[in-house]
Amino acid sequence: MSSRSLARPASVFAVTALVLTSAWSLAAPPSVPPAAEIPVAPLPRAKKVEKVETPAREATTTTTVTTTTVTAPAIVAMAPVAEPKAAPETRSGVVEAMPTPGPRVVLTDEPPFRPSKSVSRELPEHRRSGKKGRHGRPYHPAPGIVVDVSDATGGTRASDLERAARNLGYWPFRHCYEGGLERNQKLSGYVSLSIAPVAPQGPTSAELGASTIRDESVSLCVAREAQHLSLPWSAGAEGAHAAMKIVLSTGDEPVPVPRAVPHADELQQVLRASWPAVQQCYASGLARHPDAGGRMELRFRVKSSGEILEVAEDEPRFGDVDVTRCVLGVYRAAKLPPMHGAHAGTFAYAMRLEAAAGVAP
Repeated sequence: MSSRSLARPASVFAVTALVLTSAWSLAAPPSVPPAAEIPVAPLPRAKKVEKVETPAREATTTTTVTTTTVTAPAIVAMAPVAEPKAAPETRSGVVEAMPTPGPRVVLTDEPPFRPSKSVSRELPEHRRSGKKGRHGRPYHPAPGIVVDVSDATGGTRASDLERAARNLGYWPFRHCYEGGLERNQKLSGYVSLSIAPVAPQGPTSAELGASTIRDESVSLCVAREAQHLSLPWSAGAEGAHAAMKIVLSTGDEPVPVPRAVPHADELQQVLRASWPAVQQCYASGLARHPDAGGRMELRFRVKSSGEILEVAEDEPRFGDVDVTRCVLGVYRAAKLPPMHGAHAGTFAYAMRLEAAAGVAP
């Protein structure tokens, strides 16, 4: 066979293979997509998603703050309701407080001190000495008490009322004042009262007016003691009244103060924890005796561990026996910390209870 005849079928075969390869390449899909079909838009969408998420986080934070603000008052509102219920159950001998409106109890105290029967709590009115008093006046160690009565109506002379008030009220007013001087040796000022007769030659009503004494307990004590004065009002005088002014000034000697026991401040804070119950005792007594008040001194006998063995009232006695019994019951159930030093055996604790007109807090 010639070489020309052999070359012809080979060329035909090559052409056929080329045609089939071209047809297959045109029919099959491209393995790499065109550049126009590559997704480019998702990048802007991601930025939009970030802008939407930012306000969402702010809204979540705002909701959390609002929830906290609403929940906190609800918890606080429940606390006052639970405390009054627990107090009568845990303290024996405590009487519930008087409902409002009613008198407001003013309670003051002295640091716990060493009990002694020989301690004199009063200064002499005068003392012979070559010393000169303040402002060139004669030496006067005791506090000064001056009572003035003016503007009397109803047929009673102011001079008669003043004479009787100075005679009858000096020592009661002085005891009120010395109670304040034990807390502040520089305390001074005046107390104004509007007085009126309850009955001729009998008790007097006293309404507290202006006062410059920076101790409310002293002002209330003076007003309460003024009610016990039997002043010479004219018989049958209706609508009679007068103005009374009590000037209280310091003496040339400080008022004696009992010697405090060791760690008196710490022990005083523990004793003050029972004040709410003591105030309830006194408030219940005011319903029976509106003119009750004054100083109450308690004597404690305790172990070194702080266990209270006995609590008794010391002299002078408080005016209302039922209030005293209630207060004694409160402190007999109290708990004291371990005692330190010399007051592990006995110590005394004095309080002053007074009532102010108005709505109780």
